[in-house]
Amino acid sequence: MDKRGDTDDFGGMSKKTSKTRKDAKASDQARPSEKKAQDKPPAPVPALPTEAVCDAADQAVIQAAEQVYDHLITRVKDFQATLPENYELGIQLANFGGEKALHVRGMGYRNPSIIEFYGLLDGQAQVAVVQHVSQLNFLLIAVPPVAEQEPYRIGFGADL
Repeated sequence: MDKRGDTDDFGGMSKKTSKTRKDAKASDQARPSEKKAQDKPPAPVPALPTEAVCDAADQAVIQAAEQVYDHLITRVKDFQATLPENYELGIQLANFGGEKALHVRGMGYRNPSIIEFYGLLDGQAQVAVVQHVSQLNFLLIAVPPVAEQEPYRIGFGADL
């Protein structure tokens, strides 16, 4: 027996305890519901992550709008390079119907999934078109400039 007096070297009850095995069995039989609860180990508790985990697939989704935006910059640059000097870039949105073109003045994105276009509708009303990347469906079109203005070339912070 060790110096603690009531436990053996393995942390269990020693022979010299106040309860005998017979007493322990009798108390177990007196409380069957407690015995059943003790027979089943408790369900493991899942550990909560201490920080956000972002795998490659999540990162790709987070950057989806930025990648679409980068692709659109390339397309706009190529399209603007072919425009006659007296025309500017417009977009005609397929899902809004009609034949109105937006005179594009800028473009942006909000990750993970929003693309935005800014400009003038009918050369007058300022508008912003906000679209989910999965809904992009528009036509790049050459439009005559707004009355009494020089044709506009968008740069929106990119080297166009």
